[in-house]
Amino acid sequence: MTTHSLPKSGNFRLTSRLVAQIERVMDINQLQTVTAEVVETARESLVVGVL
Repeated sequence: MTTHSLPKSGNFRLTSRLVAQIERVMDINQLQTVTAEVVETARESLVVGVL
């Protein structure tokens, strides 16, 4: 028997926020290509969890 797991809504929201932040970083820096540096910069700027 195979068990399938649906993505949790929290993970989907976090991914959506990350993609939006990647777009912002690219727009601000007038970039056309997503690079590891762009993703890392976007990831570092996200606030996740309770401070």
